[in-house]
Amino acid sequence: MSLSLTILGTGSPIPDPQRAGSAQLVRSDAATVLIDAGRGVVMRLAAAGVIPPMLDGILLTHLHSDHICALNDVITTQWVMSPVTTTLHVHGPTGTARVVDGIMSMLGPDIGYRLAHHDDLTTPPDVVVHEHTDGDTMTI
Repeated sequence: MSLSLTILGTGSPIPDPQRAGSAQLVRSDAATVLIDAGRGVVMRLAAAGVIPPMLDGILLTHLHSDHICALNDVITTQWVMSPVTTTLHVHGPTGTARVVDGIMSMLGPDIGYRLAHHDDLTTPPDVVVHEHTDGDTMTI
């Protein structure tokens, strides 16, 4: 089995024009997984030749802002670029569902507008959250 790791960003909450936010891309023969979703992650994914609809899942290591601040961009881009309704699986620690619920609420006006004005979008983003605690095993 082949496995590759691409470091997409190693930044901190302090903006730095030379560094994107924390994010890594793990690719194997079986799955493509984004680990964390820091600032600029969708642009860094594109530079690595991966767009959000190609992701099999997202793993959030923890819920600090510099690891989740572009999750809304991943959700929206995955949704608008998918040719068919696709479920985005987000794995993370306890509290991840609350974060995703907040993001979906924030995106509500945009989602409503796109559904009303874009014939190719007929359903809102389909995001499923899987919360994990110490000792859990995650399968994507």
